[in-house]
Parts: sequence; structure tokens; C-alpha cells
Amino acid sequence: MGTLDDGTKVYSGPWKVPRPEDPRHFVLVEPAEGKTLVYWGTPKVEETVEATAWPQVYRERNALQENSFKRMIDHGALHTNYGRKKIVGPDRHQQRAQEKLDKSLEGLQQRVDKRVNKVKAQQDKVAESAAKGHGKRLEQRQRTLAVLDKERKDTQHQQGQLAAQAAALGPPGERADRDFRTQTIMTFRTLFLENALTCFITALVGNLQAKVSLACLLSLLFERSGSRVETSSQVIYWVNATGLSVTYRRLLGEVVDGLCAMNLRSQGKPICVYLRDMPP
Repeated sequence: MGTLDDGTKVYSGPWKVPRPEDPRHFVLVEPAEGKTLVYWGTPKVEETVEATAWPQVYRERNALQENSFKRMIDHGALHTNYGRKKIVGPDRHQQRAQEKLDKSLEGLQQRVDKRVNKVKAQQDKVAESAAKGHGKRLEQRQRTLAVLDKERKDTQHQQGQLAAQAAALGPPGERADRDFRTQTIMTFRTLFLENALTCFITALVGNLQAKVSLACLLSLLFERSGSRVETSSQVIYWVNATGLSVTYRRLLGEVVDGLCAMNLRSQGKPICVYLRDMPP
């Protein structure tokens, strides 16, 4: 057992994992205030780092990962949540059930109206036969009226059951989902942008005479203001060179020459890039 500067207690072994073939070594960390945490490491980590230093190593690793995620978000202009973020939205299952019931109720209402009209018409026929003193025809019309009235009642009963189901669904609810679709889209977009940028830089560096670091090349090329002019025969980009030192101006000139040597085209028109001093 050991104690860190902030009063955190660290308990190391001997804990056995359920699987004997598992080589991990576990360490329990009991903060002065808070929930007990569990850290694990491989035999190599156990040999190189003391158990009391494992929490600090984990914190540094997590900080590196968070910074890596931030760089990826900034690079791709994305907000990636890796499927762990809960997205609260309307309950789609309830919506589908409600739409299905509404459609069934609409069809049943039309059937009920038809049944009511048929029963009313048949009642008029029965009243007519009774007024004229019909015998056999009156009995036939009464039997038909009984059948139509039963069909009307059955349809209305079915309509009442569906209305009760629709009422049981209640008001529109919400559902918390994990946005895996956003995770996939963001991941592929970031990878596509990185691959496209890498291919572009590789093609550009092949036309340069001097060796330039990637950070310097990106800052010179993409952090400078400029203007664009399109004519009937070509597309011209003017890169602002105001305020650059002699060395950076020469280097940016080589980058511009390399862009022109790539023979880039926009909608069939050649792209030409030039340096130009622009007023602030």
C-alpha cells in the first residue's frame, strides 16, 4: 500500500483475476473523497512503473487521448462523440405505432359510415314493406337488416378497440438513443479529409526544390489571405505575401510555383497561383 501527495491510498495486489491465463495486474486506488477506482497493467508495466505511479500514468494517457480527439475535431471541423453521447429525440417506435393506428382508424371510420348508410337504407325498405303489408319480402328485408346491423356493431366495436389502443399510447414521448450513425459519418469524413490532404501535400512536395516541414507548409499555404479571379480561359489565385520575411517569401514562391506545376484545373480551366502584396 502507498499514499499519494493528495491523500489518495493505493493498494497493490495480490488479487487474482477469474482467468488464470490473464496476465494483468490490478491496483485499487481509494481517493480521499470519491469512488474507489481500479487500474490494471501488464507485467511489463508492472516492472517499469511502481504501483503508486499508475494513477498519474493513466491521467497523462487520458490527457493525451483527449488532446488527440480535440485535434481531430479541429482538423475535420467535426463534433465526434464515438457513439457514447445520448441523443434525446422523439420516440420513433411510438410514432410508428400511432401512425399505424391512425391509418387503421381512418379506414374503419369509412367502413362504419358505409355500414350506417346501409342499415339506414335497409330500415327504410323494412318500413316500406311493413306499410304495404308485405309478408315474405318483409321477412327477407328484416333478416338482411339484422345482418347489416350486426356488421355495423362489429365494425364499431373494432373501432372502439383501436381508439382505446391509441389512447393508451399517451402523448408523444421522448427516447434517448446512442448516435452511432453520427459516429460513422464523422469517422469516415475525417479519414477522407486526412487522406485527401495527405495526397495533396505529397503531390505538392514532389514539385518543390527545398525541404519544407508539413506544419510550415500548411501555415504558409492555408493561413494566408488572398483573392480569386476567374476569366473565360483560366482561374487565378492571388496569395497575399505582405509581411513575410525574405526567407518565407522565397519559400512561399516555391510553393506557388509547385502549385502551378501540378497543372490543376477547375471545370476544365487551368489554375494559376501568384504572389501579390495586398494592403491590410
